[in-house]
Amino acid sequence: MAINDWQSLYPSIRYDKNMVTDPVEWLIHGMWQKGRINAMSGFEKSGKSRLMNWLLAGLAKESCLGFGCSGEPSILYLCGEEPIATVNNRIMRYAEIQGIADYNYDIDFVEAAAMRLDLRPQRNALLDRLRSDGRNMLVIDPWRRVHGADENDSSAMAPLYNDLRRWSNTYGITVLILHHTPKLSEDTDMSRIASWFRGSTDLPAILDTATYVNRQKRNKDHNGDWLKVLRQGRFPPMLPLEIDDLGGSKLGDDRGFSI
Repeated sequence: MAINDWQSLYPSIRYDKNMVTDPVEWLIHGMWQKGRINAMSGFEKSGKSRLMNWLLAGLAKESCLGFGCSGEPSILYLCGEEPIATVNNRIMRYAEIQGIADYNYDIDFVEAAAMRLDLRPQRNALLDRLRSDGRNMLVIDPWRRVHGADENDSSAMAPLYNDLRRWSNTYGITVLILHHTPKLSEDTDMSRIASWFRGSTDLPAILDTATYVNRQKRNKDHNGDWLKVLRQGRFPPMLPLEIDDLGGSKLGDDRGFSI
């Protein structure tokens, strides 16, 4: 590689004692940070996708579940499992429940099952799509469906994570990843976010915010379940959340959440 090419790819920045650090901005306070890499994990059918859709719908308000919202991002949403119409209509329904009438969300959906983001040309094409369309947020639902690499192999996954970090640092793109949780034992240390995500520890190491969604059953006299949500990341410790799932595992997914 020629020196000029290297310098254009990796420009140097001179030490400056007056350099200002940009403050961390929250998209949803205590949940997702703007221009950073965020991830939600949980077991299958734990409610993490539905909770994420509820929060996305709530971005049109000043607060959602009592947490302040800042801005309405322009989103590219990679649907790796559920049909686009299902996700689109769920967000529409959740907006109605939250009192958001006739709001036109700036979201483009992509049918992304079998997408191969482990291949650099596909990652480059995705970045080109984000930048050419002026998108400042990428939602990946779920992570396992959009690449073909071995998630337990750090060397295989590193190029994906490195590019996500470059996109967030260089272009200010907010990334939100939904991922599955591995099998847990009684001895699993849930204070480590590495326990929350399948695969190598390279993913939790790169995250700026991480949430773990764990469904809790209510007794037979109460409708719905509740979600215990753990939070960790590059911020001071936060207490777990207790979020009521008004739909629960048997009542359908269109009733929403409360706290």
